[in-house]
This record gives sequence, structure tokens and C-alpha cells, in this order.
Amino acid sequence: MAITPLIDPGQIGDAGVDLRLGPDFVVTRRATAVAAFDPARVDEIGQRIRDYQDYLRRPPGSAFYLHPGQFAIARSLEYLTLPEDVSAQVAGRSSWGRLGLVIQTAPLIQPGFRGTITLELANVGTVPIVLYVGLRVAQVMFFDVTRSEEGAKRGAQRRRRWRGGRWRHGS
Repeated sequence: MAITPLIDPGQIGDAGVDLRLGPDFVVTRRATAVAAFDPARVDEIGQRIRDYQDYLRRPPGSAFYLHPGQFAIARSLEYLTLPEDVSAQVAGRSSWGRLGLVIQTAPLIQPGFRGTITLELANVGTVPIVLYVGLRVAQVMFFDVTRSEEGAKRGAQRRRRWRGGRWRHGS
């Protein structure tokens, strides 16, 4: 298992490791016209998403303001590599929840995962929340996994099909 970069030994706790906010954000703009994301309209959803989202990159230590009702996707600063016999779960830190920041992820990380963790950020409070690149926002906990040989093979095949943010079809 590897987690990089781990700059502060204080990130490592008894039950897990704190994850920091990375520099990349995808922010959903407020709709100014009649618009909706309709997943049933597969031919339009990709364009609709691009029409209402902006990509931002912030330098280390810089501020990112998440306004009430605003949603953004970010990623962890840390890159994780899990062996085939370890899975993990990610959760937002409760101190942020008390301020109205909901941090959601795809909570289960499969054995053999390699990459940064996607963080879904939503301000459900009534005042803006200032986040900083490099700030601890989530925590990851690890679990031993016992897998059959067939299950490990399926996981490896699935990872080979995933490329550049999309599935390769026909594999």
C-alpha cells in the first residue's frame, strides 16, 4: 500500500489517514435558463454537464470559496495505491459537517485501486465556506479483504478496461 505525498505525520491516525484537498475543482454553475440534467436523455447529458460546469485549478495553499447551495467536485491531493488484499472507505471529516459542508465520495475503494479520490463537495449551510488547497477534508480507513482467485482476476480485468476517465468498450 502506498499513499503519496504524506507531508505531515499527523495525517496518520489510529483508524485511518487524513486526505487533503487537491488543486483541481469542477464547479457546477447555477442555471440561468430552464435546464435540467436528465440521465434518461443519454445523447444530451454529456453536453448539458459541460454547459454548466467549469474546471478550476488553484495553487497550493490558495482559497476556494464554496457558496451556499453550491456543488463542486474535487480530488484528494494524495494518490493511493492499494494491494489486492486491502479495500478502503472514505468519509468526510465531521468538523466540516458541523459547518454545513457535506463531503461525499464513492465510499468503497476496491482492492487494487490506484489514483486520487474524488470528493463531492456541497455547501448545505447558509454562509460561504472557505477551503484551502492542502487542507485536510476527508479520511480513509483500510480493511483486509479475503478474495477468491476468480474475484481477484475479475478486478484486474476491470482495471485494465478503465482508461482516462472512461471505460473502454468491447474489452
